[in-house]
Amino acid sequence: MHISGTNSRAGLSRRAFLAGSVATALVGSTVTSTLTAAATTTAPTVASVTSTDPFYIAHRGGGRNWPAMTAYAYAQAVKVPGVKALEISACLSSDGILVCSHNPTTTAMTGVPYTIADETWATLSQLQVLPTYTLDPDQPSRPMTRFNEVAYRYIDDHVLFVEPKTASAVQPLLSRMRQIGQPERVVWKQPINSRSFAAAKDLGFTTWGYVLNEPAHTGLHLARYAASENVDMLGAFDSESDAFVSDVVRAADDNGKKTIAWEISSVAERDRALRLGCVGLMTSDLLNVVDAPL
Repeated sequence: MHISGTNSRAGLSRRAFLAGSVATALVGSTVTSTLTAAATTTAPTVASVTSTDPFYIAHRGGGRNWPAMTAYAYAQAVKVPGVKALEISACLSSDGILVCSHNPTTTAMTGVPYTIADETWATLSQLQVLPTYTLDPDQPSRPMTRFNEVAYRYIDDHVLFVEPKTASAVQPLLSRMRQIGQPERVVWKQPINSRSFAAAKDLGFTTWGYVLNEPAHTGLHLARYAASENVDMLGAFDSESDAFVSDVVRAADDNGKKTIAWEISSVAERDRALRLGCVGLMTSDLLNVVDAPL
């Protein structure tokens, strides 16, 4: 009897242990699932970012605060509360490297007159982006940066507005963003009459067509482009007149689309853009514009 009792208690103990293990596993699984769901829910997407009124985009990584489109600039930009979207322009080097640059040459950024398409990354990587155009021109220069370094670093937790600045960069940039595989966090940025919007839409990207003050973009052309299913958002240059910006906003509104103003460089410019009906604000001065009261 004593032995039987001992076996009974041992069996109960084993059953309790197994039950406890299963419960622990279930709890752990639930916690993991909850954390995963929370991470998925809170990771910004184009839809979640543009649902905010207003929403901010770091123009060139905050080019009035830090040397434009450098790894350093983007690392600082993402620390600014409220910044969930980054703008990155790219040119292609002679050896097929996508380089962060607004211009096809390096003259304005570095003071060295290279054409990016004619140089290898080994050469371009030695250049320093100057702080000349920032609000703190005495800060250090920063190395030029590869597009991949920024894109892969921030695509998991930021929306990326990407733009090829040379014809040779269009297909490599489309391919790179396809390979990254997070189309819900990609906005393809081009002039509103660009022919690459259809390809970007086929890859699941959102598109933003910005309107320049030139005949190919305005009048009946603006109405046609604004109505296109390949253009999701419109853009208005902040330095244009109230009438011009209002025309862009009206064309967007008529088609249920939003307008982004660029390049916002001050609180006054921000407030004007909002007054004229823009919802998105692409700003190069993150430190002074984003935190200022609306």
